[in-house]
Amino acid sequence: MSSWTTRARKGLSRRFLVLFTRTLRFCARLLPYRLAVTSGGMLGYFVYYLLSRERHRAIEHISAVFPERGSNWAKQLAHRTFTHLGKSLLEVIVINPRKIQSYVTFRGLEHLAAAVAMGKGVVFVTGHIGNWEIMGGAVADKYSLSVVAAPIEPEPVNEMIVALRAGIGVRTILRSRPGAAKELIRVFRENRILGILIDQDTDVESAFVDFMGRPARTPTAAAQMAIKFGAPVVFGYVQRGSDNRHTITIEGPLELNRTGNEAEDIRTNTAMFTKLIEDAILQNPEQWVWMHRRWRRRP
Repeated sequence: MSSWTTRARKGLSRRFLVLFTRTLRFCARLLPYRLAVTSGGMLGYFVYYLLSRERHRAIEHISAVFPERGSNWAKQLAHRTFTHLGKSLLEVIVINPRKIQSYVTFRGLEHLAAAVAMGKGVVFVTGHIGNWEIMGGAVADKYSLSVVAAPIEPEPVNEMIVALRAGIGVRTILRSRPGAAKELIRVFRENRILGILIDQDTDVESAFVDFMGRPARTPTAAAQMAIKFGAPVVFGYVQRGSDNRHTITIEGPLELNRTGNEAEDIRTNTAMFTKLIEDAILQNPEQWVWMHRRWRRRP
């Protein structure tokens, strides 16, 4: 296939993605909240059949982590994962930020308050569990919250996601964009909260630590920021209930390893954070992103 044909196909795919997301956003906002969440679940249910690559990858990962449960169970869990993600997508689009607290329940909010009271800024470690965007909005409704994220292609989709977060009070710091480093420093100087998701293999500074019984390349930014700025760390995650309400659990401030060997401290603390994420995922495994290529690189 020629390079021109490849570029043409990529361009067509990007234009379709932009059109699809804009259409989805427009249609979702015509629906009342509960109907939008139900419709999102239906969307995810059918997308499971449309995205064969992601479907097979999710089933493969689930089967590797739960080999004793069998292939039928893995397929059912993967299907529930897609349904959950569909709900989460439309949920974020339609939720009223002024009513966000009516959809969530906090467990351990006092732990976050204790971390903020230290006055050094807070590193909020989490993963792609439950509806993490809703959790961000609920936390931002109580404290000033910024999150670190990689820019998404194409740019119009990236702008839409950043705007959705801003609509529920969450500031986005885009890695590699001008001013990102200064904004990170400002978060700690102004005693704000920095949310960092560390459960994906991305092109950032990382270390291999155990995740679900296998070494997984894991971003080390959370541990680096905590050690560099002396900031307390909390761990938080959110779970969807059968009534589509969300329970946000916050733990900490966590006791970090500080031996003086910075490289080893960063690795061991990253491993500790990852174990907390793993334990949270195993409570409701259908609420994690199994289609992500979590183990795509080896030590």
